[in-house]
Amino acid sequence: MTPLAFRKLLIVTVLAAVVALFSVFGRFDPATVEKAGVLMFPDLSDHVNEVTEIHVRDGEGTLTVRRGEKGWALDNKAGYPARDDRVRTAIIGLSELALSEPKTRLPERYADLQVEDVEADESKSVELFLRDEDGGDLASVIIGRRKFSYTDLAEGGLYVRRPGEAQSWFATGEFGARTDPIYWLKTRILDLPREEVAAMMTVQPDGTQLAISKASPDTPFFTVADLPEGARLRSPGAPDQLGAAMDGLDLADVAPVGEVDFSGDNLARAQAKTFGGLVVDVDMVGKDGKVWARFAASTATQATAEAVRQSQDINARLSGWAYQIKDYQIRNLRMPLAALLKPEGEEDGDDEYEGEFMDLRDFGVTPQ
Repeated sequence: MTPLAFRKLLIVTVLAAVVALFSVFGRFDPATVEKAGVLMFPDLSDHVNEVTEIHVRDGEGTLTVRRGEKGWALDNKAGYPARDDRVRTAIIGLSELALSEPKTRLPERYADLQVEDVEADESKSVELFLRDEDGGDLASVIIGRRKFSYTDLAEGGLYVRRPGEAQSWFATGEFGARTDPIYWLKTRILDLPREEVAAMMTVQPDGTQLAISKASPDTPFFTVADLPEGARLRSPGAPDQLGAAMDGLDLADVAPVGEVDFSGDNLARAQAKTFGGLVVDVDMVGKDGKVWARFAASTATQATAEAVRQSQDINARLSGWAYQIKDYQIRNLRMPLAALLKPEGEEDGDDEYEGEFMDLRDFGVTPQ
């Protein structure tokens, strides 16, 4: 390359760099570039204990989680308890959110990152406010699209923007908030392990009963009471499904118990008794196409101290509430005898069952 050609190439390179530099500063405020790598809300960590309200909104609606005397709870669900880890993610996560890279300042490009204003047409953003007891905002942010990292070479995070500010950012940290109540609610209702259950009973709306029991915790399988002559169980362990019906119950929705009518002729019931003397009763009824359940705990004569404690805990948490639970859990809780038996003429090894108990129509609901 001749000296003249080299000088020409150098001039072109310098001009290209200048053009690129002006392009960058045309998109970003130089002051914002200096902020990259710092916390988005550097003062929030000193005020996390002052947060008493988490307010979230998007294009579909709003949600408020509020701190009260008994802890965090959802206003949208009549004050039902919220998950501490979700609250912690919203508050601590926001305080640790770090700005990584400035992005667009152009409103017409916000939708690409989902950081447009919540009020915008077809908005996909989520807006979060952390407030103190006086209603003052301690922090607020528009949450946009997430960017996931599939290798150790790339940094995962999400796009964010402060309400009222033009500059958007790519930020890193563990952070999240939604307007879906289930995201915030404590969903676990009850844990009653099968190994602790001594007896289980279901009562259908027509009064038909199924009862199973075990003599001791070491007994391998439950025994079905009043098994008809000639009837065959699908397997020795078939009743165990009913015995485990209250192990790991989770809510799909919750409402004050007074909002659900538990009277009428479509009421079904279930009851579990543990070897320690804990008794848990469940009433189930259909309403507005869903099955709702209420729970009550008590203790048998000579119950253990642990059973008394469990009973008090269950009533303290569950009384006053009606729960919508998943269809398969409802089916287990109202299992009829026919679900445990081999239909007449069925060959051994064929475990398929398509009986009426798999349908929820007698509750007046549509399975989901």
